[in-house]
Amino acid sequence: MRVNRRRFLAGLGGGLGGMLLALRAPGGAAERAEPRTAVIGRLMLGTLVETEASHESVAAARDALRAGFDRIDDVDRLMSVFHDSEVTRLARGAGAEAAALSEDTYRVLAEARAVAAVTRGALDVTILPLMRLWTAAAESGRVPSRAELDATARLVGVDGLVLDARARTARLTAPGAGVDLGGIGKGYAVDVATDALRARGVRSGIVNAGGDLRVLGRGPGGTPWRIGLRHPLRPESLLLALSIEDEAVCTSGNYFRYFTVAGRHYGHVLDPRRGTPAETALSATVVASQAMRADGLATGALVCGVHGALDVMAAAGVDGVVVSEWKGHPGGVVAHVTRGLAGRVELLDPTAVVSA
Repeated sequence: MRVNRRRFLAGLGGGLGGMLLALRAPGGAAERAEPRTAVIGRLMLGTLVETEASHESVAAARDALRAGFDRIDDVDRLMSVFHDSEVTRLARGAGAEAAALSEDTYRVLAEARAVAAVTRGALDVTILPLMRLWTAAAESGRVPSRAELDATARLVGVDGLVLDARARTARLTAPGAGVDLGGIGKGYAVDVATDALRARGVRSGIVNAGGDLRVLGRGPGGTPWRIGLRHPLRPESLLLALSIEDEAVCTSGNYFRYFTVAGRHYGHVLDPRRGTPAETALSATVVASQAMRADGLATGALVCGVHGALDVMAAAGVDGVVVSEWKGHPGGVVAHVTRGLAGRVELLDPTAVVSA
């Protein structure tokens, strides 16, 4: 299968390879709509964010895309842990006063608490102290000690994140606690960018932030968008294609990034309930109406392993795909597809199988 390079939309959290990408049939209806379609890509949020919009005026389409990027900038400014933001100020006041928040940050924290409940703590945005512990230990060539893990565990848990909807504030009850919205905030950035497109008259568009993706309406050719999911063991090839319209698709994987200590690889996805790298599936993909919801659920589902991930999706009332190794078939994988996606998934890799 060929992918039209001019219409390629891709990105990858922590890299540029792209877990999800939009597929085109060269020379088809989408190509005939090209004069009214704008495509813009930027490096943002630690990934390649690429957007597309179709409009009666290509100038209006470009303006809408720029407005979408402005909203992504807002999310990064408010929620990044890498510069002075509302999230870092919340951490500085941990154990003391509450922090006043923007509507954007409060919405993400409120959704994070809701997803934490559905995933039984597998998504926990208060995981920041644990992530920093593992990063510092790995840089020193060791794994954290049991004493360090136990001490850090006292700082992790959404029960220690107190939200006040009326005052629009948040407070971390434990000194030294912190919040990292990396497992859900990128999805929110995709949502607000998509909302900016819709508000400016775009009826067909896409925002793809490397594994977090949302589409408006149908593709420029009037058919559903076809989204390709990369093979987790061979990321240069596609595993399957998924047909969507007016939906978000978010994928979380545990195969591109890892800690390396004394020559041993440890997956970068940590289980906040145990403090150690999670025994995950290869990837978890969630389809939902909003990217923030899909992002948080995909992150939490991945931590829960194959069957746990499917349980999370069922409990949340969403559909998705969980990819695991195919035992007895080296290099092969099994794509566990929820029933709601029946007829919308096309397997592209001959060494893989679908389990419904």
